[in-house]
Amino acid sequence: MNTWELTETFIFTVNLKSVHREIAKQLSRKKLTTVKAKEFYYNVLALCTVKDYLESLGYETDWNNSDFNNPVMSTFADVADLEVKNYGKLECRAVYGDGDIHVPEDAWSSRIGYIFVHIDESLQEANLLGFVSSVEETEGVVAFNQLRSLEYLPEYLSQKEQSEITVKQTLGESIKEKVVILRHWFKETKENIGREWQNAEELLMRQPQNLSYMTRNSSEAINKAKLIDLKMNLASQAVMLLMTVTPQAEQKLKIRARLCPVSGEKYLPLGLKLEVLSQLEETLKEVKSEFRDYFIQLPEFTSESGDKFKLRISLGDANITEEFIV
Repeated sequence: MNTWELTETFIFTVNLKSVHREIAKQLSRKKLTTVKAKEFYYNVLALCTVKDYLESLGYETDWNNSDFNNPVMSTFADVADLEVKNYGKLECRAVYGDGDIHVPEDAWSSRIGYIFVHIDESLQEANLLGFVSSVEETEGVVAFNQLRSLEYLPEYLSQKEQSEITVKQTLGESIKEKVVILRHWFKETKENIGREWQNAEELLMRQPQNLSYMTRNSSEAINKAKLIDLKMNLASQAVMLLMTVTPQAEQKLKIRARLCPVSGEKYLPLGLKLEVLSQLEETLKEVKSEFRDYFIQLPEFTSESGDKFKLRISLGDANITEEFIV
């Protein structure tokens, strides 16, 4: 007998459909490693289970507005959230074995609750075990005896109805006036590119080590660079942000972000950091320069039209954030 069966008070069982398994298969392909893909596959099945359960109770869900379905978020972050309209995001996690449940740090915040689902080995059936309101105070560790029964979920959600308003306000405050629309880069006009973004190849050829080879991509790719001036307490440090954008099928863009030294400098400063952020300023992935690095880069990712993401460049106590929309 499983530990979760001993704690059962109100467990809801859902028959997994072939469409659930196909959705999980398609979405898990975006993960960078086989291990991550397998974990995400089960979490998507858990998410489908929670979606069916909530809709059977009359709640509306928004699959498309969930972080797990955002290509930038799903590539770098371990999240499996489901947007419940007028309430907020519920994290849906698959449960393995009988030990404590571990929720990754990527999902510790911006959630109104966490629902845990046991997926049958045959992938034919899923059991919703229970929920908790928060995991941050326990650093993501949840014991089975901490799970609240699902019979209390509707009452709990009614108390969280205003959470979505708060989240939207936070998002609105975080968005800066100056947003770079990457799709406009394929329309070569001064209005669309702006003076700050220049032809990357010309700038890189001026480097002592000639980094122009970094722009040798697909003939359809656009390479643009911007000078970033990090103003610190007693000095300033300039670096170059290089963006390579390549069109893909279905109006998607493949994106690569790199930092390079400015003209006259051979190496990047030690400890320079480049991060890709969510709209709530949460770090999804980061890279940091080491001794004598010519450049640093984030893993390449693909985004769909309308997706938003941020890049933060920091050194010591100085940092600059650039916001982009596909």
